[in-house]
Amino acid sequence: MKKYYLLFFVIISFLSGCSDNVLSSEDQFDSSINGKSIRINKNHQFILELDLNADAGYCWDYSIGDTTVLRIDSTSYRPKSGNWNQCGGVTIETFYFCGIKKGNCEVNLFEHRVWESNIKPINTIQFNVIVK
Repeated sequence: MKKYYLLFFVIISFLSGCSDNVLSSEDQFDSSINGKSIRINKNHQFILELDLNADAGYCWDYSIGDTTVLRIDSTSYRPKSGNWNQCGGVTIETFYFCGIKKGNCEVNLFEHRVWESNIKPINTIQFNVIVK
């Protein structure tokens, strides 16, 4: 009877491990990454694309918990509509991250106006990166 309880415990542990918030190693993410963890390989790059209200003076700032584990190689901007001549509208800011060495770190991004230091950001994104 104890064998059945042990087997039941092992199966339940396995199934609950499959439903965690760790995403597989993809190459491109959006704001749905918020609150999740991703696993990447060392020297692997991934992309994060976030909507930005740049026409209203907002920008994304970030902090990386351990810059020896993860770095941002570059960022770029493009209009969400695809037309740079359109007045107003949302801009997409693209962040290019790269895993440097094995480890774990948290990434926090917040969309705000730099001159409004006492006002909460309009958007925040937080996620964890596991470099293997």
